[in-house]
Amino acid sequence: MYGMINEGIRAFILKHHDKETWEAICQKASVGDQQFDGMKSYDDGITYQLVGAISEHTGLSSGEVLTKFGSHWVDYAGESRFGNLMKVAGDSFLERLNGLDDMHARIQLSMPNLKPPSFKLEEVADRTYRLHYFSQRTGLDSMVVGLLYGMAEETGEKIKVNQVAEKSDTVDHSVFEIAIVN
Repeated sequence: MYGMINEGIRAFILKHHDKETWEAICQKASVGDQQFDGMKSYDDGITYQLVGAISEHTGLSSGEVLTKFGSHWVDYAGESRFGNLMKVAGDSFLERLNGLDDMHARIQLSMPNLKPPSFKLEEVADRTYRLHYFSQRTGLDSMVVGLLYGMAEETGEKIKVNQVAEKSDTVDHSVFEIAIVN
């Protein structure tokens, strides 16, 4: 993953804790770097190690850590140099959700080694949608849940998310059901 993700994790910890907590997490994760170059590609294992260390330090499950981080990521990425790319997709939650693949394609111009996920949105009933999440990576479904809630909050909408399928050896992607409740 690119260092921007790990820097986002660092910012997340510093926002909710302090520098000493971040240093302790890096030590638990056996991560020497305490700051990351946002435009440099790092081994995915570093991110997973950081999430595991945060889980151990806070007593939250890895899933809870990723959900909270996913929600935080929306604001963090929005303040980055790529922040306007999400807003270009539109003002509503659904417009932005439909624009995720285009946003990642534009980001890939600056980050050629980026292996972004892909999303497909389908309407299944009035104000109810299924989001199909395709990724080369595993274990990040909880982050997607957090991202969805963060995106809805940013656009002033309320949603309820339920995961209905998880990527596995027999299923090639995860699926989330999203109900817009306002």
